[in-house]
Amino acid sequence: MIGGLPEALETLLTGSLPGLFDGETVGLTVSGGLLEIDQEQSTDATASEPRPDDRVDDLGFDPEDPAGPYTLTQQPYPGPRRVWLVTGSEDRLPLRPEEVIWDRTDTRVFSLALRPQRDVSAVTGLRVLYGVTAIYTKVKAVQTLDVELESSDAGLLEKAESLVVAVIQLNRQRLADEARASYEDGDYGALVELKNVGLVMGTTPEDEARLLLLRAELELKASRALGEGEGAPIERILTPGRPLDPDRPIDVQIDVEA
Repeated sequence: MIGGLPEALETLLTGSLPGLFDGETVGLTVSGGLLEIDQEQSTDATASEPRPDDRVDDLGFDPEDPAGPYTLTQQPYPGPRRVWLVTGSEDRLPLRPEEVIWDRTDTRVFSLALRPQRDVSAVTGLRVLYGVTAIYTKVKAVQTLDVELESSDAGLLEKAESLVVAVIQLNRQRLADEARASYEDGDYGALVELKNVGLVMGTTPEDEARLLLLRAELELKASRALGEGEGAPIERILTPGRPLDPDRPIDVQIDVEA
């Protein structure tokens, strides 16, 4: 359930401290440890019931043919929808409502009518936030993470330990963004997100090693696709035996005894 945190942390450290982690100076190993599920916060009495939820789709974008059309992965729930252009450096550029044209017959389909002055040469994708009807629940957990440093140079090892702590403390949001992981198979999906990460303790298991123990707060959002008929809105409420009145979607006969 740790998602992409070990890989994201190792990439962050090696990229931020190239003078230390070049494969020859200081050895670096990142691995996941104990996982503890928060039983109290993870209990959800409505986990199997359809209900409104937010959905984010990341769609491909062709600068040579920006108009589209594009198709959402799920049927949108009535309500506002937000669309951004996403650049290669992960910058998000919000689109105005008049720049997004929604299909009148298929609510999943839309096209773009971008303003002439928009430069889309660096745009690599679209991000769409919209409401859906879904079956989902959330599981909160805490997982430990081990960061092991190895070097025969005691001074260099001390330097590496201090700098690793500094990099982690100053890049929590970047870690959260890059550790986000999504998995899907069949009708089921799981989204793992890092909510917080911090240093718990540091130890010296050997003369040529340092071990940093991190505590990561995670949230897993489990979801299931709607089955046939699930989540369908109630269109009419009728009294048995009464003829259908197309002008009265709610027709309940009330009998009062005197």
